[in-house]
Amino acid sequence: MSKDINILLLGQTGVGKTTFINSFANYLEHHSLEDAVTGEFQVLIPATFVYMDSLTFDEREINIGVPHDTEQTKAVGESCTKECRSFVFRINNRTLRLIDTPGLGDTQGLMRDEKNLADILACISQYEHLNGICILLKPNEDRLHILYRYCLKEILRHLHVDAKENIMFVFTNARATSYQPGRSAPVLRELLKNIQGDAQVAIPFSKENTFLLDNEAFRFLAIYKNGIEVRSEEKADYSRSWSYTIKEFQRLIERIIKCEKHRTSNTISLNEAQQLIRKLSRPIGEISTLIQKNIELIERHKRNTQSNNNVKQEVLEQFDIELIELSYPRTVCTNSKCTKVIVVNGCEQIDYATHCHTKCYLTGVDEDLIGDEKLKSCAAINKSSG
Repeated sequence: MSKDINILLLGQTGVGKTTFINSFANYLEHHSLEDAVTGEFQVLIPATFVYMDSLTFDEREINIGVPHDTEQTKAVGESCTKECRSFVFRINNRTLRLIDTPGLGDTQGLMRDEKNLADILACISQYEHLNGICILLKPNEDRLHILYRYCLKEILRHLHVDAKENIMFVFTNARATSYQPGRSAPVLRELLKNIQGDAQVAIPFSKENTFLLDNEAFRFLAIYKNGIEVRSEEKADYSRSWSYTIKEFQRLIERIIKCEKHRTSNTISLNEAQQLIRKLSRPIGEISTLIQKNIELIERHKRNTQSNNNVKQEVLEQFDIELIELSYPRTVCTNSKCTKVIVVNGCEQIDYATHCHTKCYLTGVDEDLIGDEKLKSCAAINKSSG
């Protein structure tokens, strides 16, 4: 199996996946904010955000990077990813891949979210394994957006049960809550409890798989690179935030590397089975409906038959007929007085009960042929007509 480290990023629109990736690129290059200020500014994904001066409250729009075809910058906040995209880094002679995904709980509605979910599953099928599945959240969220809850439950439902140990919870903008999950913790626990009840899968949520980052230091760096001066007190806070976040990133990567790799083939096989079940559900449902209708129809006919006293008289007797070769030719006619209808093996047949001429020696007549002109010469026929 490949030694690549593949990490899938999931999160609500605007949670900070773009800043997470841009920050990660800069944290790898610069171990301190001071180094980053003087070094090269890494921008992998273009973004736009608004900076407000803490003293004057003046606002200024900050733009970084050049928009890519798969990115769509918003007026406020970070870039909105339109499709899955991976970013590759080299760490200790190993390849680390961050897989960026469209935001869940998209403002364009449920249909867009379902398309994004399908794209995410199609994307991970390209990789042999996933080492980590990072679910990004904001701290101090009293409740999760209803669409995000739905999408998060959907994506977890589509993952194979083995993937639960690879799930990491990453809280962004955590400096505001003193690097704690805050009010988001009980909300997340409730969601995981619901998932456990529905899918019988217990996803852990503990210190070991929870990480608290603050990417405000990256925003400060973007502001600085745009030529805006920031007060020294603020810079000191950003410097501490940079150092703390680097340590959390290190802990995150170390935790992910220790996890058993999740084979994506397990997840893909699960989803193929789910798709097959969904495809079969309609024809199976239609067949069940037809069967039920037929059962009702049979029962109705059965009741009608039982309630009709004359049915027994109208039902024709059924016979088994044995063919016996006659010693002499025999002439019969189809007159209703000379025939009757019987049922043989479920089929109606004519029984020539009256034998018009038992021993008929008429020559040149085809056997078993009704209406042969030569039969007019039969003595029995001439006698009856005369």
